[in-house]
This record gives sequence, C-alpha cells and structure tokens, in this order.
Amino acid sequence: MIRTTLAFAVAMAFCASAAAQVVADAPPTKFDAADRNHDGRVDRTEYDGFVQELVLLHDADRDGRLSRSEASAAFPPGRFEQIDSNGDGYLAVEEVDAFTDRDFAVLDANKDGAVDRTEAARK
Repeated sequence: MIRTTLAFAVAMAFCASAAAQVVADAPPTKFDAADRNHDGRVDRTEYDGFVQELVLLHDADRDGRLSRSEASAAFPPGRFEQIDSNGDGYLAVEEVDAFTDRDFAVLDANKDGAVDRTEAARK
C-alpha cells in the first residue's frame, strides 16, 4: 500500500512538472492571420478576406454593419470616422470596402499588388 501511494505521488510529481513546462503558442499577428498562404506577403484577395472576417467577427448583433462599439475592437481608434463616410454612426459593408481600397493602396508602397512585412510595419 505504501509503495502504491509512493508510486502515485512520484507519478503526479512528474506530471505536474511536465504540465508546468507547457507554453502556449503566441496568438498570430494580424499580418500572419491575413497571410493565408504563408508566403510573407498579403495580396489583395487575402487582405479583403481578412477584413471581411474581421467585420463578421465583430458584428455582434449580426445586422450586417458595425456600430461604434462593435468597430472599436476591430479598427484602431480614430478610424471609425474615416470609414463612416455617410456619418450615420454605422459602418456598412460598402463603406468598409471603400476604406480598404484606400488603405491597401497606402500599405502597398511599392505597388506590386501585395503588402510585405516591411510595408505593413510602416503603418
């Protein structure tokens, strides 16, 4: 009985030390999440897909548009006013699309049709 208890205690000690050493992977950066094919560049299709997923993820009430509070988690502060071109207090899909057209053009500094890590870091 004592051997069984001792063996159990030793086994638990090994399990505890092994579990303490497990480190979770860091969450992907926005660039890594957008770079679907992992080629180190985000082309226009990848960029559009990432933005669409971002909007869907944050559209909590599923009304097809983002309120200011919903958008606060998706876009940097101050961007809401830039994107809300009609000033109605919501970001419609058309407004987000128009903004991403301009945003991608600015990010793609060398105009090669894709944003690399260097270009993304400039923003």
